[in-house]
Amino acid sequence: MSEAPLFPFKRTRRFDPPDEYGRARAERPVFPVTLWNGQRAWLLTRHDHFRTVLMDPRFSGEFARPDFPAVTQARVAIDKGERAFVGMDNPRHGHYRRMLTKEFTAKRMMALRPKVEAIAAGLLDVMEKKGPPVDLIEALAVELPALVMCELFGSPYEDHTFIMSCAAGRHGLKQSPEEAHRTARALVDYCRRLIEVKEKAPADDMLSRVIEEHVLPGTLSREDLAEICSMILRAGHDTTTNMIGLGTMLLLQHPDQLAELKRDDGLIDNAVEELLRFLAPVQFAPRRVALEDVEIAGSLIRKGEGVFAISPSANRDEAVFAKPDAVDLHRDASQHLTFGYGIHHCLGQGLARIELQVVFAMLFQRFPNLRLAVPAQEIPFKNDMQIYGIYRLPVVW
Repeated sequence: MSEAPLFPFKRTRRFDPPDEYGRARAERPVFPVTLWNGQRAWLLTRHDHFRTVLMDPRFSGEFARPDFPAVTQARVAIDKGERAFVGMDNPRHGHYRRMLTKEFTAKRMMALRPKVEAIAAGLLDVMEKKGPPVDLIEALAVELPALVMCELFGSPYEDHTFIMSCAAGRHGLKQSPEEAHRTARALVDYCRRLIEVKEKAPADDMLSRVIEEHVLPGTLSREDLAEICSMILRAGHDTTTNMIGLGTMLLLQHPDQLAELKRDDGLIDNAVEELLRFLAPVQFAPRRVALEDVEIAGSLIRKGEGVFAISPSANRDEAVFAKPDAVDLHRDASQHLTFGYGIHHCLGQGLARIELQVVFAMLFQRFPNLRLAVPAQEIPFKNDMQIYGIYRLPVVW
């Protein structure tokens, strides 16, 4: 590879990260790249360096910093407008995150599981009644997270298409800075209106509880809550949708592994962790910027240079996962880094796991003969998005 090639790289195989990551892990695991604006940045391609840097206070996660790295000019516009704690360092990050933590406890998420199962069953009923062929992305992958977020957040179901479009507007690799900023602000404006509705007519949902516990007493402003609300809504819709699409396609392409899953009901939790490890849909995050000169694995990262902790590469680290480029649903994949690491690890990971466990168990129980309706090479993948996925997945059974 050249000294500092242009980043991001392109995939040569649909389910595998770019070849450059594997070469970097072997030859120079903290690898220099050049961003769209000529800025120098570094990729963390190994599991241990990923974790080390995300716990190192010499690296900042403040999106608003002028030297914070981004893969597109549009992403810079989004970062500068981000006011939720996803783009903050401690102590501010912890201050806001703690206000939401009890809404995502394991106990509360497990209490939500029967509702997730009921939602999934209803969507599969609709699929069965409609009959094949069906676009699984439209019928299930989009609908399940949308309905679950409606249940959790108290947002009207009919708004989910708008929420998804705003999330996609943030994650594209080709949109203009103006369009990216507009869609990001549109979702915050939507959340402001939703907060007004919940203040006037509170219900048994997360947003109403946060308003009562933090907004009304004055410990959280309505504007800050709107930013946090926007962050959770887009994350809750987009990433799970992409995992359902990718995971289904991957299993259909590995019939031996799918047969194991169908044979053993107890394999589902392990299978979901392996799918999360292998697929890792968030392509270019977490990101940091060096606050001082730091040497990692023989590479000197200078103050002001950006760092990309690459979960799709760390999850294929041969030092942690045996035969990492193979799908093995029996593998212990619990050390995967798909949900991040450190203070910014995904707040909603418990809910995401439940959704994926439910959908992959129920989908193949209901449709044991599920298969692609078109040749695999005709399935359109999201090569133009920062969160990888599939646009359409026509299936029959």
